[in-house]
Amino acid sequence: VLSTLAIAFVGYFVWGHHMFTSGMSGTALFAFSFLTFLVAIPSAIKVFNWIATMHQGSIITEIPFLWAASFIFVFIVFGGTGFAFFGAMHYWFPKIFGRMYDKSWARTGWVIFFIGFVTLYGPMFYLGIKGMPRRYFDYLEEFHGPNIISSLGALVLVTGFLIILINLVKSARHGEKAPANPWDGTGLEWRIPSPPPLENFEEIPVIEKATYKFD
Repeated sequence: VLSTLAIAFVGYFVWGHHMFTSGMSGTALFAFSFLTFLVAIPSAIKVFNWIATMHQGSIITEIPFLWAASFIFVFIVFGGTGFAFFGAMHYWFPKIFGRMYDKSWARTGWVIFFIGFVTLYGPMFYLGIKGMPRRYFDYLEEFHGPNIISSLGALVLVTGFLIILINLVKSARHGEKAPANPWDGTGLEWRIPSPPPLENFEEIPVIEKATYKFD
């Protein structure tokens, strides 16, 4: 919890690192650079926390887990939001719509999306190391190759996104009927039909064991 609060607090003050090309003073450059490095400390703690949750866990490599694992891998960039969103969407989809998505297409979409994401953002790190500033509409000829690769990565990413979107939309109407507990979860939400009835439980449920205690 403390690391999350630290990320939120320090992150509130790092907005200036998006304006390094605006002509800010040397003092401001130093301050925002320092804060940007500082926020990496609680962020790294969160990564170790997430990895530790898998220790001695009952791991199944279903689609939601693939998104969650790749979220940790790409946490250093935008993927923190995008990958977590798709992971949650694929996890809760059966409960929301009462139908299962096509797992083969879901896995294909994830693979293409992940490859496109790494191809899109990977060259940007290289360009930054080589000295290309952000927020420029044009760049030197020496930066042309990596920018073309990055653009191709964007096309691959969009292709993966479309596969994921089409699969989910189609499955919401025509997918196989989902069982009440497709992930063998132990939470109360998986003890009722999918999608949930209006009042969820007809009777107050009885808790007989710890929430995350698997048989």
